[in-house]
Parts: sequence; structure tokens; C-alpha cells
Amino acid sequence: MDDRQSPGPVEDVPRPPVRRDWRDTLRAASDLALTGIVMTLAALPVITAGAAVGTASAAVARWTDQERFPGVRETARHFRHGLLPGIPPLLVLIAFGVLIRLNVHALSVGLAPGGPPLIWATLALAVAGAGFAAMVVVEFGRAGAGWRAATRDAARLAVSRPALPAASAGIMAFTIALGYLIQVILVPILAGYTLLALHVVRRRLGGVAASVRTVEGS
Repeated sequence: MDDRQSPGPVEDVPRPPVRRDWRDTLRAASDLALTGIVMTLAALPVITAGAAVGTASAAVARWTDQERFPGVRETARHFRHGLLPGIPPLLVLIAFGVLIRLNVHALSVGLAPGGPPLIWATLALAVAGAGFAAMVVVEFGRAGAGWRAATRDAARLAVSRPALPAASAGIMAFTIALGYLIQVILVPILAGYTLLALHVVRRRLGGVAASVRTVEGS
């Protein structure tokens, strides 16, 4: 099955500077919070999580490049088209999480040698994996060429721009730690702002002209 969902990337056109007042800032903050909430709700059935995250990433990519979010109909269409292609990456992520959890458990109860040093090494690997997964999500939202292409793009960036995976991993580590400290009801809002942070870091450290997908008429 071909997981392509759009005609592909388009050239990013430099925007002229726009003066923003507090109402624009408040509106953008509200939209990002709403994006996180809707993404979380759409991901609740679990099997739809890939499509939910991909759709939210595309919406945030549009906002970071054009300072506007896609319409409801366009967003719903992209979510619908992304349901099946979003399942394989979701399964890979679940398998990675299960392996990390089993490894930490085995080390913590003495079923495997290594003790605390290997537990910390495993957790560091988990954070690095989360950072790379976040890069894949960002590339998917920016280019819209499917999850396989996004993974290849993220891998090339990780090699050519090592500061980018380090920054992405740092964002994910901070988000996970903060998620444990705040009220559960605020976690979806945190997810929206995390997506924004990842996209902003990609634009600043990626070293490649930004490209945003267009799904109009797809």
C-alpha cells in the first residue's frame, strides 16, 4: 500500500514581517492548545493515533510556515486518508516502548545483569528514540510524502545535523518529565505546544528551506 497522502512538498515562500498584537498571540496559543486536545481525543482509540499525530503535525507545520491552520474539512480529509498508513509506524513505536519497558524491568529486578548503569543507559536510548520519532512526525507534517519518506528524511537530518536530534530528544525528555508533574487534563495542551517546539527547532536547526505540504483538492 502506498502511504503517500499528498502531491508533495512545495517551496516555502518567505513571509514579509507581520506586526502581531496580544490578540494574535492569544489566538495562536488557543489554536495550539485546541490542536493538542483534538489530537489526543482522536488518538484515544489507539489505532487512530498515527493518523491523529500526523494530522496535527501537518496543521502545526502549516501554522509555522503560513501562520494559519488548515480548515476543518481539509483536516478531516487528511485524518481519514491517514488512518491505514498510520498503523505501521504506530506498531513500531509500541514495539519499541514494550522492549524498553521489558528491558528496564529485567534490569531492575535482577533478571539481567547491569543494574542501575544499564537502566540509565536504556532510558537514555528511550529518550533518543523518542527524539527521532518526533523528528519523523515533524518531517511527515512538513513534506506530506508518507511515513517511510519522513523516516528517511529524519535519518538524513540526524546524520547531517546532529544538533537537531539532540534538541528533539531534549524537548521530548522535558515534555515527558513535565507530563508527570502537571494535571492529567493539561497533558493534551502540552502535546500541542510540544509539536510547535519541535517544528520551530526543525526550522532553525534543519538547515533546509522549509516546505509545507498542500492537501487541497487531494
